[in-house]
Amino acid sequence: MYARDFEYDGQSLSDYNCIVCDFDGSSGAMFASAGSSITFNKATRNFGRSNILTGIQYDECFTATFDICKDPDNILSDEEMYFTSDEYRDLVRWLNRGSFNKFRILFEDYDIDVDPFYFNASFNVEKIKIGEKVCGLRLTMETDKPYAYGDEEISTFSVTTANFATSCLVKVVSDDVGDIYPVVHIVCKSAGDLKIINSAMGTITIIQDCVSGEEITIDGNILMVKTTSSKNVWSRFNYVFPQLTNSLNRRVNELKFSIPCEVTVSYVPIIKETV
Repeated sequence: MYARDFEYDGQSLSDYNCIVCDFDGSSGAMFASAGSSITFNKATRNFGRSNILTGIQYDECFTATFDICKDPDNILSDEEMYFTSDEYRDLVRWLNRGSFNKFRILFEDYDIDVDPFYFNASFNVEKIKIGEKVCGLRLTMETDKPYAYGDEEISTFSVTTANFATSCLVKVVSDDVGDIYPVVHIVCKSAGDLKIINSAMGTITIIQDCVSGEEITIDGNILMVKTTSSKNVWSRFNYVFPQLTNSLNRRVNELKFSIPCEVTVSYVPIIKETV
């Protein structure tokens, strides 16, 4: 799958009058996954006749190497195809960061059957020269994960009844099998003990002595609970962070709440089929 443009940290390559290319001879550049490879750790038994799985790990983050050059459609002379020192430094300043930023491929064929995805990435940059003139840059992209991220999935619910009478269904669309911790934001509409039950997992999250109008945010990924109440939330919390099940055969989670509230459940899915 080929592309000529990409977006990085809110700016497009075309903003710099450049396109993705391949100095090895192809038009455009192909992006191919080098991540999502799983190492299976095993222990032998029965004199090596069988092995048991002791754990798994991802050993590689996604990487890709591709070239960029000036857009020939916007060039008036052969001399303009080369990068000046200032143009080169502007590109390096933009791409060669000491932090990971959002990178998204902008495909020319908008009818392609690929869900939107992005990476957290930074780049190492090499000059491509003809003689002493810089005609292009070779970018080596490094990311923070073995896979891509999908656009954030957000589900909102209005729970108007108490005592778990309302069911809220949340489907997990992540490609990586395994339970995930969403961010759950709750606005309590009445006072009482807030209890969240996930029927699919049998877990119960409890925050006691909530007041009407109190806003609570729970994020199990960073072990964070915050509230607008002046009461100490950690002394009222049972330390069970809400989870969403994502097994091979079960993706739909049924959440129920003990008091009326407005609820937002959000998470970022993992995308393994990228390009």
